[in-house]
Amino acid sequence: MNCTELFIHLNFSRGSQNVTASSQMVTLQLMKYYLYDIVIPLVCAFGFVGNILNVVIFTKKKNNKILDEVEYCTTICLVALAVSDMMFCLCTFPNAFLPDRVSFHRSEFMLFYKMYSIAVISTFILSSTLLTVLTAFMRYLAICHPFRSRQFISVKITGMAILVICVTSVGFNIPSLWVFKQENLPCFVSQEYVSTTKGDLFNNINFVYAHKLLWAILGNFLPLAILLYCNICLIRALHQSKQLRLLHSRDDTTCLSAHRRINITLITIIIFFFILVAPSEITKFFFYIIKEYQRDRRTYEMVSMVTNTLQTINFSVNFILYYVIIAPFRKTLHEFVCALPRRSTETRDHTSNSGKHTIMLLSIKEQQQNCM
Repeated sequence: MNCTELFIHLNFSRGSQNVTASSQMVTLQLMKYYLYDIVIPLVCAFGFVGNILNVVIFTKKKNNKILDEVEYCTTICLVALAVSDMMFCLCTFPNAFLPDRVSFHRSEFMLFYKMYSIAVISTFILSSTLLTVLTAFMRYLAICHPFRSRQFISVKITGMAILVICVTSVGFNIPSLWVFKQENLPCFVSQEYVSTTKGDLFNNINFVYAHKLLWAILGNFLPLAILLYCNICLIRALHQSKQLRLLHSRDDTTCLSAHRRINITLITIIIFFFILVAPSEITKFFFYIIKEYQRDRRTYEMVSMVTNTLQTINFSVNFILYYVIIAPFRKTLHEFVCALPRRSTETRDHTSNSGKHTIMLLSIKEQQQNCM
């Protein structure tokens, strides 16, 4: 190959690389628009409303005196999980409106959202993960060790476990409050505006590596191992439930069917966790370990967009899951929705009656004054 051919070859290679890079950039922008600006906000809005309904329905169920203690404690965990998922959806929703600009007004909401949203969202991701593990482990104890579980499954112990999970989730993500820091803009710019840069703590490579490693262990690999083991045990118990129902058909079929529904629900939640949540955190961790996100940033961002969308779906889909699987949930929801128009009508009637009563009292007082 002579010099002219070599020059043409190099120019052609650079041109093809530029075309590939520009096409990747266009694809990246389109994915960001459709996933981050449209899909995730819609999923978060649906998840927020759905989890509110989950809290309402399970709270009404929790007040039901028919529940035994194991099912009662499981319902408490499901209420806590719905609250955590609801807060995740609420905190993730504004991300679609986060501007790309560098400077922010000192009192602007988006400034504080950009600085602290990572810590808040990560807190609810971890709390939902640990609450899922707690619920699955409680069901494992109740099904596989029914006599021993009576010593550990109680309302008090369940409340303490939920409190420990909340404290652990908050404490573990406190360092993320310093991911960004404020910096004053040059003197010729208004002092009312600041910019955000990466904080000093997260410029320390050793700290970032240790934090990501601990997150991967506590928030991913350990929960995945526990959930996998509990899921296998629950699936085995589900296969044996037909024989148990036949043996106890004359005793308490309602209780057995309720436990069966909870087992199916938890198995499905765990499967969704493996499909929707695990890929997001695992791919981020391995991308960081092999430093691939530095060499091929666009591929890393594309993968992150897809996995983050799947993760958001996981925090919003439980309402559909409960509605499809749990028949009492559907019944209670239908009763709750049908009762709303009656309540509004009763409120209007009460308001009108109270108004008429007030007018009658005023007229009576006027008549008394005229008589005097």
